[in-house]
Amino acid sequence: LAKTSCDDRSWIVRKAATDSLAKIATLNDLPSLRKLATMLEDFDPLPRMAAIYGIAELCGVGHRKAIGLAEARLEHRDPGTRQACVQLLEKITTSDNDHIYKLVEERLEDEDEHVRDSAYYGLIEIKKNVPGRR
Repeated sequence: LAKTSCDDRSWIVRKAATDSLAKIATLNDLPSLRKLATMLEDFDPLPRMAAIYGIAELCGVGHRKAIGLAEARLEHRDPGTRQACVQLLEKITTSDNDHIYKLVEERLEDEDEHVRDSAYYGLIEIKKNVPGRR
């Protein structure tokens, strides 16, 4: 039910469904993780935020699959999606992941000011994410 409600026309339903999916999913539930990552592309910011916090809570710092799902969307045409991915990477990337750090750093040159701002603050937060911390 939560997965299908993520596709509802109402942003309120999509946000609630995203919150619910994040709560019932387990760490090894890849279809749910993929669906949460898809919600990073939602056209409304509140379901996107629910996906950010849901993935971060579900996966924790250093989860490679979650990092890969966010990384794949850093060049998305929608600035809201790019911003959401930067904000997610800020929460789940460890300070020793130079590759992701550089990708977020590249977003400092993004055409959208909100993406640039998120990248600036994200880089500060990534530095605080010590490897091995969950």
